[in-house]
Amino acid sequence: MKSALEVRGLSFRFPDYPNLPAAPLFRELDLELPAGQIALVLGAPDSGKSTLCRILAGLVPRFSGGTLEGSIRIAARSILESRPYERIRDVGLVFQNPAEQLFTARCDAEAAFALESLGWPAQRIRRSVEAALSSLALPADRDPQTLSGGEKKKLAVACLLAVRPAVWLLDETFEELDSGTRLCLLERLRASGRTVLITSAKWYELFGGRVDRVFLLSGGRLREVRPGTASFHALLRKEGFQLGARKPRSRATGGAGGAILEAEDLRFAYPGEGAFRLEIPHLRIPRGGTLAVVGDNGSGKSTLARILCGLLAPAVGTVRFRPDGDLQVMDRTSLSRRVAYIFQDPDLQIFLPTVEEELAYGLRLQGLEEERIAARLRGAVESFRLPGLSAPPALLSYGARKRLQAAVYHLLDRPVVIFDEGDSGLGAPEFVRLLDLFRDQARGLVVITHDLELASRVADATVRLQKGRVA
Repeated sequence: MKSALEVRGLSFRFPDYPNLPAAPLFRELDLELPAGQIALVLGAPDSGKSTLCRILAGLVPRFSGGTLEGSIRIAARSILESRPYERIRDVGLVFQNPAEQLFTARCDAEAAFALESLGWPAQRIRRSVEAALSSLALPADRDPQTLSGGEKKKLAVACLLAVRPAVWLLDETFEELDSGTRLCLLERLRASGRTVLITSAKWYELFGGRVDRVFLLSGGRLREVRPGTASFHALLRKEGFQLGARKPRSRATGGAGGAILEAEDLRFAYPGEGAFRLEIPHLRIPRGGTLAVVGDNGSGKSTLARILCGLLAPAVGTVRFRPDGDLQVMDRTSLSRRVAYIFQDPDLQIFLPTVEEELAYGLRLQGLEEERIAARLRGAVESFRLPGLSAPPALLSYGARKRLQAAVYHLLDRPVVIFDEGDSGLGAPEFVRLLDLFRDQARGLVVITHDLELASRVADATVRLQKGRVA
């Protein structure tokens, strides 16, 4: 069978950056996929999944620097000898963080951009764009920057549906998508006959029987594994791709002391005719417990989180917080000092040149002494597995940036913490470990997730949103 993608002897190392020395990432990595095959690459955070996808797309080392050896051929042509824009019909990539690749002001313009670069006639572009957007229930005139994180991933997928390249690279694309969209996308890929490489830090049961091959990325090499066997499921648990056996967790405090935060009769609407509306009659975060918020992409989970932490003001309704005694109505400023909101996209909250400055920023605003700050920072680096205080956050992996983002709010010691898709890019076991760190200090946690198994493991109560309302 003809190979659509062929990698031979791939070795790669990023250049050394100040305060962030590089180590070899891949060592003699081989991969061959016949045309029409769907392959899944499972890898822990920081194992190189995103870098592998960007190398296959021709983006690394062209735009990053680094030392690469070996050969990469897609559609029988060397990817290293052509420019990325010359391979639009050959290979397409959905980034782990789609915000890095969306840049236009409308969804239809985003999906049309590559087709216009190919010189397609206007009518053909219009048909392809309309079909791609409608298949994922995306509005043509919506600004991509106003979409939810999951909807942005759907838009990036729609861009590939419009172009239909021979090889699809989906970097952690199934995270942050609701279960219905995951299944629909995978079934559509199977029917398309395209060659697909999916990377993931999680094993979803829907992969079973729907992907042709499964590889483990570890130690800079790929090793093929066989799903459906006892050894495979043991491997999933050992490597952290699946939660292990449920560990007993005391729920005595989960709601026993009433609510730490309550919302009543919340109403919110974004500006514009037909814009999204949120209506929440009642929401209760248990004191000393964890509330999971689940729902389809675009159902209002992040909007609700932004109201609870004071970033958005509801048109009507109140949010009340319990300091010690009775619940008290809080304005937006008061909420922002008590409720930490860990954004879905870490790059919206990380902005300083070193890990040290990022971690220390809030503590210095609180007036802590430098000696105490230094001691707390050393503990945070160890607890959150950060590379070092002098490392530049902009050059860290997505998972490392998520851990840094969490460490910042752990140091600030807010009584309520909201994690918006906090497990994305980390894997469920690592996220559970981070939650345990916060449970030692926070009096209430909110976990927004599309992983229903994770929600059932960590939460004392679960709320499902559907089209802006509690289902």
